[in-house]
Amino acid sequence: MAYFIEAKKLVKIYERGSEKLRALDGVSFCIDKGDIAAVVGESGSGKTTLVNILGCLDNPSVGELIIDGRRIFADGVKLPEAELTRVRREIFGYIFQKFFLIPTLSVAENILLPGVFRPELKIPQAELDGIMDMLGILKRKDHLPKELSGGEMQRVAIARALAGRPKVLIADEPTGNLDSRRSDEIKDLFVRLNKERGITIILVTHNPELAKIGSRVIELSDGKIKNKF
Repeated sequence: MAYFIEAKKLVKIYERGSEKLRALDGVSFCIDKGDIAAVVGESGSGKTTLVNILGCLDNPSVGELIIDGRRIFADGVKLPEAELTRVRREIFGYIFQKFFLIPTLSVAENILLPGVFRPELKIPQAELDGIMDMLGILKRKDHLPKELSGGEMQRVAIARALAGRPKVLIADEPTGNLDSRRSDEIKDLFVRLNKERGITIILVTHNPELAKIGSRVIELSDGKIKNKF
Protein backbone atom coordinates (compact mmCIF):
# COMPACT_ATOMS: atom_id res chain seq x y z
CA MET A 1 0.00 0.00 0.00
CA ALA A 2 1.30 3.44 -0.94
CA TYR A 3 0.93 6.06 1.77
CA PHE A 4 0.82 9.79 1.14
CA ILE A 5 3.63 10.49 3.62
CA GLU A 6 6.18 7.90 4.71
CA ALA A 7 8.79 8.66 7.37
CA LYS A 8 11.44 5.98 7.81
CA LYS A 9 13.92 5.98 10.71
CA LEU A 10 14.23 9.77 10.81
CA VAL A 11 17.11 11.07 12.92
CA LYS A 12 17.88 14.72 13.56
CA ILE A 13 21.07 15.73 15.36
CA TYR A 14 21.87 19.32 16.30
CA GLU A 15 25.48 20.19 17.11
CA ARG A 16 26.34 22.83 19.71
CA GLY A 17 30.10 22.98 19.89
CA SER A 18 31.22 19.55 21.03
CA GLU A 19 27.72 18.65 22.21
CA LYS A 20 25.34 16.66 20.01
CA LEU A 21 21.60 16.83 20.67
CA ARG A 22 19.55 14.02 19.16
CA ALA A 23 16.18 15.72 18.64
CA LEU A 24 14.75 12.78 16.68
CA ASP A 25 15.92 9.22 17.14
CA GLY A 26 14.72 6.71 14.54
CA VAL A 27 11.14 7.92 14.00
CA SER A 28 9.02 5.90 11.53
CA PHE A 29 5.32 6.16 10.61
CA CYS A 30 2.95 6.62 7.67
CA ILE A 31 0.11 9.04 6.98
CA ASP A 32 -2.70 8.35 4.52
CA LYS A 33 -4.18 10.98 2.25
CA GLY A 34 -7.10 12.58 4.10
CA ASP A 35 -5.78 11.76 7.57
CA ILE A 36 -5.72 14.16 10.48
CA ALA A 37 -2.46 13.31 12.24
CA ALA A 38 -1.93 14.76 15.71
CA VAL A 39 1.68 14.93 16.92
CA VAL A 40 1.74 15.17 20.71
CA GLY A 41 4.31 15.05 23.51
CA GLU A 42 5.97 17.11 26.21
CA SER A 43 8.03 20.21 25.42
CA GLY A 44 11.38 19.13 24.00
CA SER A 45 10.06 15.78 22.79
CA GLY A 46 10.84 16.60 19.13
CA LYS A 47 7.39 17.57 17.85
CA THR A 48 8.31 20.78 16.04
CA THR A 49 11.51 19.24 14.68
CA LEU A 50 9.47 16.40 13.23
CA VAL A 51 6.86 18.56 11.50
CA ASN A 52 9.54 20.89 10.14
CA ILE A 53 11.09 17.87 8.45
CA LEU A 54 7.71 16.55 7.24
CA GLY A 55 6.98 19.98 5.77
CA CYS A 56 10.38 20.14 4.05
CA LEU A 57 11.43 23.14 6.15
CA ASP A 58 14.37 21.21 7.63
CA ASN A 59 16.48 18.20 6.68
CA PRO A 60 16.91 15.01 8.69
CA SER A 61 20.45 13.96 9.57
CA VAL A 62 19.60 10.37 8.68
CA GLY A 63 16.50 8.63 7.38
CA GLU A 64 14.07 8.70 4.51
CA LEU A 65 11.03 10.83 3.71
CA ILE A 66 8.63 10.06 0.87
CA ILE A 67 5.77 12.42 0.01
CA ASP A 68 3.10 11.59 -2.56
CA GLY A 69 5.35 8.89 -4.01
CA ARG A 70 8.35 11.21 -4.30
CA ARG A 71 11.55 10.60 -2.34
CA ILE A 72 12.39 13.89 -0.63
CA PHE A 73 15.28 12.79 1.61
CA ALA A 74 17.19 9.52 1.59
CA ASP A 75 20.62 8.40 2.76
CA GLY A 76 21.70 11.96 3.57
CA VAL A 77 20.72 13.24 0.11
CA LYS A 78 17.89 15.73 -0.42
CA LEU A 79 16.15 17.08 -3.48
CA PRO A 80 17.74 20.19 -5.04
CA GLU A 81 16.53 23.36 -3.32
CA ALA A 82 14.52 24.50 -6.34
CA GLU A 83 12.55 21.24 -6.29
CA LEU A 84 12.10 21.41 -2.52
CA THR A 85 10.69 24.91 -2.94
CA ARG A 86 8.22 23.57 -5.50
CA VAL A 87 7.16 20.79 -3.10
CA ARG A 88 6.61 23.32 -0.30
CA ARG A 89 4.54 25.59 -2.51
CA GLU A 90 2.44 22.94 -4.24
CA ILE A 91 1.82 20.48 -1.41
CA PHE A 92 1.94 22.31 1.91
CA GLY A 93 0.13 25.10 3.68
CA TYR A 94 1.77 26.22 6.92
CA ILE A 95 0.01 27.62 9.98
CA PHE A 96 2.34 28.91 12.67
CA GLN A 97 1.55 29.67 16.30
CA LYS A 98 2.72 33.29 15.94
CA PHE A 99 0.57 33.90 12.82
CA PHE A 100 3.29 35.93 10.96
CA LEU A 101 0.80 38.32 9.39
CA ILE A 102 2.19 41.40 7.64
CA PRO A 103 1.07 44.31 9.86
CA THR A 104 0.80 46.86 7.03
CA LEU A 105 -1.39 44.64 4.84
CA SER A 106 -5.14 44.16 5.15
CA VAL A 107 -6.73 40.81 5.89
CA ALA A 108 -7.43 40.22 2.18
CA GLU A 109 -3.90 41.24 1.17
CA ASN A 110 -2.36 38.90 3.76
CA ILE A 111 -4.45 36.01 2.45
CA LEU A 112 -3.36 36.69 -1.13
CA LEU A 113 0.37 36.51 -0.27
CA PRO A 114 0.85 32.96 -1.67
CA GLY A 115 0.04 34.39 -5.11
CA VAL A 116 2.91 36.86 -4.80
CA PHE A 117 5.39 33.98 -4.69
CA ARG A 118 3.50 31.81 -7.18
CA PRO A 119 2.53 33.93 -10.19
CA GLU A 120 0.81 30.92 -11.75
CA LEU A 121 -1.57 30.79 -8.77
CA LYS A 122 -4.57 32.88 -9.76
CA ILE A 123 -7.00 33.46 -6.90
CA PRO A 124 -10.30 34.83 -8.23
CA GLN A 125 -12.21 37.27 -6.05
CA ALA A 126 -15.03 34.76 -5.66
CA GLU A 127 -12.62 32.15 -4.30
CA LEU A 128 -11.02 34.67 -1.94
CA ASP A 129 -14.42 35.79 -0.67
CA GLY A 130 -15.49 32.16 -0.27
CA ILE A 131 -12.45 31.36 1.90
CA MET A 132 -13.00 34.44 4.06
CA ASP A 133 -16.72 33.72 4.37
CA MET A 134 -16.09 30.09 5.38
CA LEU A 135 -13.71 31.32 8.09
CA GLY A 136 -16.01 34.08 9.30
CA ILE A 137 -13.67 36.95 8.43
CA LEU A 138 -15.27 38.32 5.24
CA LYS A 139 -16.49 41.45 7.05
CA ARG A 140 -12.94 42.04 8.30
CA LYS A 141 -11.26 41.84 4.89
CA ASP A 142 -10.20 45.51 4.86
CA HIS A 143 -8.95 45.55 8.45
CA LEU A 144 -5.30 45.47 9.52
CA PRO A 145 -4.02 42.66 11.80
CA LYS A 146 -3.78 45.03 14.79
CA GLU A 147 -7.56 45.51 14.57
CA LEU A 148 -8.27 41.77 14.93
CA SER A 149 -8.67 39.45 17.89
CA GLY A 150 -6.29 36.52 18.37
CA GLY A 151 -8.89 34.11 16.99
CA GLU A 152 -9.43 36.28 13.93
CA MET A 153 -5.69 36.51 13.28
CA GLN A 154 -5.45 32.72 13.46
CA ARG A 155 -8.30 32.44 10.94
CA VAL A 156 -6.47 34.83 8.60
CA ALA A 157 -3.36 32.63 8.90
CA ILE A 158 -5.48 29.57 8.03
CA ALA A 159 -7.09 31.41 5.11
CA ARG A 160 -3.65 32.38 3.79
CA ALA A 161 -2.59 28.73 3.91
CA LEU A 162 -5.78 27.65 2.11
CA ALA A 163 -5.26 30.26 -0.62
CA GLY A 164 -2.27 28.23 -1.80
CA ARG A 165 -4.62 25.25 -2.42
CA PRO A 166 -2.50 22.85 -0.37
CA LYS A 167 -2.83 19.10 -0.21
CA VAL A 168 -1.49 19.13 3.35
CA LEU A 169 -1.99 21.67 6.14
CA ILE A 170 0.72 21.72 8.80
CA ALA A 171 -0.28 23.51 11.99
CA ASP A 172 2.19 24.03 14.83
CA GLU A 173 0.29 24.67 18.09
CA PRO A 174 -2.60 26.36 16.22
CA THR A 175 -4.58 26.97 19.43
CA GLY A 176 -1.63 27.81 21.68
CA ASN A 177 -2.49 31.52 21.94
CA LEU A 178 -6.28 31.14 22.07
CA ASP A 179 -8.84 30.79 24.84
CA SER A 180 -10.95 27.64 25.14
CA ARG A 181 -13.89 28.96 23.11
CA ARG A 182 -11.74 30.07 20.20
CA SER A 183 -9.73 26.84 20.46
CA ASP A 184 -12.96 24.88 20.00
CA GLU A 185 -13.81 27.00 16.95
CA ILE A 186 -10.43 26.23 15.35
CA LYS A 187 -10.82 22.53 16.20
CA ASP A 188 -14.23 22.41 14.51
CA LEU A 189 -12.83 24.29 11.53
CA PHE A 190 -10.06 21.73 10.98
CA VAL A 191 -12.61 18.90 11.06
CA ARG A 192 -14.68 20.77 8.48
CA LEU A 193 -11.72 21.41 6.17
CA ASN A 194 -10.75 17.76 6.38
CA LYS A 195 -14.25 16.46 5.62
CA GLU A 196 -15.35 19.01 3.03
CA ARG A 197 -12.07 19.56 1.19
CA GLY A 198 -10.26 16.28 1.86
CA ILE A 199 -7.18 18.14 3.09
CA THR A 200 -4.64 16.08 5.00
CA ILE A 201 -3.85 17.84 8.27
CA ILE A 202 -0.81 17.45 10.53
CA LEU A 203 -1.20 19.09 13.95
CA VAL A 204 1.37 19.69 16.64
CA THR A 205 -0.49 20.28 19.87
CA HIS A 206 -0.42 20.23 23.66
CA ASN A 207 -4.21 20.53 23.62
CA PRO A 208 -5.74 17.09 24.37
CA GLU A 209 -9.13 18.16 22.97
CA LEU A 210 -7.56 19.17 19.67
CA ALA A 211 -5.58 15.92 19.53
CA LYS A 212 -8.86 13.97 19.77
CA ILE A 213 -9.81 14.96 16.23
CA GLY A 214 -6.80 13.03 14.93
CA SER A 215 -7.48 9.88 12.92
CA ARG A 216 -3.83 9.12 13.76
CA VAL A 217 -2.00 10.18 16.91
CA ILE A 218 1.81 10.11 17.12
CA GLU A 219 3.15 10.61 20.63
CA LEU A 220 6.81 11.53 20.99
CA SER A 221 9.09 11.33 24.00
CA ASP A 222 12.79 12.24 23.94
CA GLY A 223 12.83 12.17 20.15
CA LYS A 224 11.31 8.68 19.89
CA ILE A 225 7.79 7.46 19.22
CA LYS A 226 6.25 6.52 22.54
CA ASN A 227 2.82 5.61 21.17
CA LYS A 228 1.30 5.47 17.70
CA PHE A 229 -2.42 4.85 17.27
